Amino acid sequence: MAQDHRLSRRRLITISAGTLAAAAIAPAVPTLAGAAVQNVPNPLLPPGKRGTILYTQRDATARRGIWNNPAPTMGQLGGPNFPTDPNDLGPTVPLPGGFREVFLFLADAGFKQVEFAGYSQHAENQGGNVPPLTQGSTLLRQNFPAYLNYARTLRGFLDEAGLEAIGNHGFIPNSWPGGPNGGMTADDYDRFQVELEFASILGMPFMGTGGDPTGGGAKEAWDLAGQKWEAINDLSWNGHRIRMYPHNHADAYGFLQDGPMVQVTVDRVTGAPLPQPQMVRGESGIRRMQYYLDITPSTKCLCEIDIYWAHSAQHRFRWYYDWEGQRRESIFSPIDQIAAQPLRYPLYHAKDGERREEQPPGTGEGYRMIPFGDPRSDIDYDAIFRRHRPRGYHNPNYEDDTAPGGAGDPGRSLRHAVISGTNMSNMQR
Repeated sequence: MAQDHRLSRRRLITISAGTLAAAAIAPAVPTLAGAAVQNVPNPLLPPGKRGTILYTQRDATARRGIWNNPAPTMGQLGGPNFPTDPNDLGPTVPLPGGFREVFLFLADAGFKQVEFAGYSQHAENQGGNVPPLTQGSTLLRQNFPAYLNYARTLRGFLDEAGLEAIGNHGFIPNSWPGGPNGGMTADDYDRFQVELEFASILGMPFMGTGGDPTGGGAKEAWDLAGQKWEAINDLSWNGHRIRMYPHNHADAYGFLQDGPMVQVTVDRVTGAPLPQPQMVRGESGIRRMQYYLDITPSTKCLCEIDIYWAHSAQHRFRWYYDWEGQRRESIFSPIDQIAAQPLRYPLYHAKDGERREEQPPGTGEGYRMIPFGDPRSDIDYDAIFRRHRPRGYHNPNYEDDTAPGGAGDPGRSLRHAVISGTNMSNMQR
């Protein structure tokens, strides 16, 4: 697709006379990002390893942007003292929207890498929207060429902004095991291949999912998941030199249900006597994701660790019932998990969190999401990044599920990106 009205980094776009001028936001971009990101000697995170997952900015990519728009969304991107003063919200200005404008904004905020969370944007933005690959249960093979052409358009936007695509939370075949084509149906196999080609065009070294390798805690499900992820990694690597990765939420670091049925008489979390005995499946104390790592090849089956959800797992999953039905305590250490097997985690979700003191261990998530490096943080990212080895191997992507501010504050996810990109850039070794 043609890419007209070329954008510069400091001047997102110019709209024709008689409409709002996008130049109005030009001062905001260098003020927010360029002046805040310091030239830190020996930075803790190399400049090429500072990323964000676009799910965090999903409201911005989904809205119609400034280009060719007489009435763009208006919001606040920060004033002259932002982000040093996060309360300096600044004037109301036209907000970037769609991939092209958001990529340029993120580049100015100090990011080099982006992890996609799907490929959709508002259809009125430059490049249009991604052609659909399915209609109901029907795979639209006739749309494959247009789908790949859209990938070339996105690659052009990335290159223009000086960004790299590091991965994607996207399609993972469901139909496995069974049948030929690596254990997939013909539709799943063909869809998987076109998704790999799309990722190759974008230059992704990794492609993955936003979910755990499997659901539930039963050992048998995790055995099957290990076989599946090894098989799809064989397909992705042999054809495209792409490694597939699962993602973790808190449940993935819960305890593997791998023992016999046992009778228990006390509450798992509180240790208080139960009104009556219950039958549950015993657990050895092995955590589900650790078991996945144990049964899959270390050089083939890589993972993306969400550090926020790993800390939530530390909070939630502290007790288990052993094979005798006895309550045992085991406290999970995310930092030790990464340090023990650093090559298994080429990607991180650098999602920051503040402890929720009103939630005692075993109750709730235990944290609330905040911008990366916020002073309220109770996650020691400095220690995490100092311990990961080898330096330059890992790719941390800032994420905050709660960043979008909705209609009341449509500029918030972009302001949070500036805060987070600045804080990542200013970490010093």
